[in-house]
Amino acid sequence: MLLAGCFASQAGAQEIPRPSYARQEAKKTLPTIANFKVGEVLLRVEATETITFSDNVDLAQHGKSDLIFSPQVGINATWAVTKLNTLQFKMGLGYMFYMDHPTLNRQTTTITPDSALVFNVYSGDVKISFHDQFGIQQETTSQGALSGVAEINRFTNTAGFSVLWDTNDVIWNFGYDHFNFITLGGANSSSGAAAASYSRLDHSTDQVSASIATKIGPTVIAGIEGTASYTDYPKQTATNYTSVAAGVFAEIQVTTYTHMFLNGGVKGYHSGANAPGSVSVGSVAAQPATGDPTGFYASLTFAHRMNRYYSDQLVLSHSDDVEGLSGHTQGNSVRYQSTWQFNRKMSLATSLFYEDVRVLSGSALGGTGAVASNYKRVGGSLSTSYPITKRVGLSLAYQYLKKQAVRATEGYQQNSVTFSLGYRF
Repeated sequence: MLLAGCFASQAGAQEIPRPSYARQEAKKTLPTIANFKVGEVLLRVEATETITFSDNVDLAQHGKSDLIFSPQVGINATWAVTKLNTLQFKMGLGYMFYMDHPTLNRQTTTITPDSALVFNVYSGDVKISFHDQFGIQQETTSQGALSGVAEINRFTNTAGFSVLWDTNDVIWNFGYDHFNFITLGGANSSSGAAAASYSRLDHSTDQVSASIATKIGPTVIAGIEGTASYTDYPKQTATNYTSVAAGVFAEIQVTTYTHMFLNGGVKGYHSGANAPGSVSVGSVAAQPATGDPTGFYASLTFAHRMNRYYSDQLVLSHSDDVEGLSGHTQGNSVRYQSTWQFNRKMSLATSLFYEDVRVLSGSALGGTGAVASNYKRVGGSLSTSYPITKRVGLSLAYQYLKKQAVRATEGYQQNSVTFSLGYRF
């Protein structure tokens, strides 16, 4: 699906142009905005101060409010080693300070999860990309299975490489990744630590992936994809598991300004004594195994650009995933987002989502110290931005999030307002 999606920006008419994708990427390796140039290295440095008010920092049934200050420095660097081959580095470093709940200020350093070091090498129609993506995160709103927890400090790192070979008729893609999930301390709530240690959730995953895409008509690109992975929990080896997935994907240019992306396939797991992702924490036992599960994944995306001022996207999906903080889940979701550019300076972005998730096997940290129950979540956001000067810009955002769970104590509602002021050096 990712491979098919790469061609969305290339389609400008009913016919999908198919020059070498590797060469097309070569034209876009250098950033368009840079603050400094040191030798052959282009640098962009930005500073942002973000203030967020949340009426439920713990994602709890009866939440507590707080004001959160989050200064951050962002660095982007690009070195053109040769005319085509580039070394790129990106990192956002910051910290979080809670005004009313100092117990949440014990571990406050953050590194944005999209921080990465990437080295792209081009040779003819072949692109080889070496990458290392890393981050230190604390937030819990992205993990639907969690509740009653304000912060979970963890370090994630994905290192690997990918090889893309474009023969014009067929695109071959192969990749390898090694992923690490390492906990940093405890799971914190506004009243103290919800779990003294959850290092049993630490794990690593080795994954290989491959895909083949071809043009099968004037407006259609389609192919097959597959992945195989092995996940190791060093402190709870009975939870180790292997996963294999295989499916098909396609991109269809419906109209000049509308694209449809779809993919789907089957997924299977083989685990030890415990189910995939079923991890015990402290004295709380994980959800027991129910055999080696199988499932499927599917996604349908409509991307539409009405004009130069308005664009939107609708995504319908069914997932079958295992994650460190939620365990093995299957879910259905609907997501919609749009961007409205009022004028050259001001824009408005909106997003809405709904998800219905079934927890097959979970970690003991899922819902307030127990394995999470099945749940539904709905949410939305509005955000706008405006450049005050060439170097200074501000943005304002509102977000609403509501969760209903089979176990009522895991339900919550959260409203948050965020103000950001940024400066580009």
